[in-house]
Amino acid sequence: MKTSVLTSLLLVSLLSACSTMRQYTMPEEANLLSGSGSLLVSEDKAEAYETIDISTLLSDYGFSDIPQLANTDLGSDKLKYQRNELQDRVIAASNQKCGMYLRVLTSSKAQTQLGWGGLATLLSGAAAVVTPATTAKALAAGSTVSNGILSQYNEAYFNNLAINVISSGITSQREGILQQINSKRQQSLVEYPVNRAIADAVQYHAVCNIISGLETAAVATRNMNSQPPAQGDDENGQTQPTTSPAVIKIN
Repeated sequence: MKTSVLTSLLLVSLLSACSTMRQYTMPEEANLLSGSGSLLVSEDKAEAYETIDISTLLSDYGFSDIPQLANTDLGSDKLKYQRNELQDRVIAASNQKCGMYLRVLTSSKAQTQLGWGGLATLLSGAAAVVTPATTAKALAAGSTVSNGILSQYNEAYFNNLAINVISSGITSQREGILQQINSKRQQSLVEYPVNRAIADAVQYHAVCNIISGLETAAVATRNMNSQPPAQGDDENGQTQPTTSPAVIKIN
């Protein structure tokens, strides 16, 4: 009886601690461990962020009348400025939503790790001190199951990679696309039309997902493994293969 009461109290304490931790890790709360909230909306939720309406956006920046636009100087600085401003509007909205996504990703893994990892630790510790042996075995089995669920979660959703590896992959992809975008912004509207500018900004936004992060991490791993060993001289003057720092190339 005492064992059952003790076990129940421990479980209640764990759930209470997880609930408290959730208040600090979930993105919609003001006090965040996963990152600062948005500057541009009163509610820190993804659905409250700006949603781009392409037709309205084109109209706002003077690109709604294509026939009339074709009769103007498509290389003028004014039109290039308007196109770049339009594109920046899409990129700004993307940055905000992507930041929210990365924070949710971090919070999701942190809470799962804390919940199942904490439960496994609690059950394992309880198994070491309780009697009879059958209760201890049941608690130990519960600890094993909790660790197994956590392991399956990490493998299924994150391919057993740390969040910083995935987020770095996403950031690398977006930085590469942004560099390509910046290299085109001085071109005329003939060379870099408005629709192409929008398409590039949409592509920039589209890579903010866990699949892109995993793909980039996989490419980085292949590049690291394919690095040939550097040659160095040992103390006897003989050339020996040595391991050099891997250079990660993100395509």
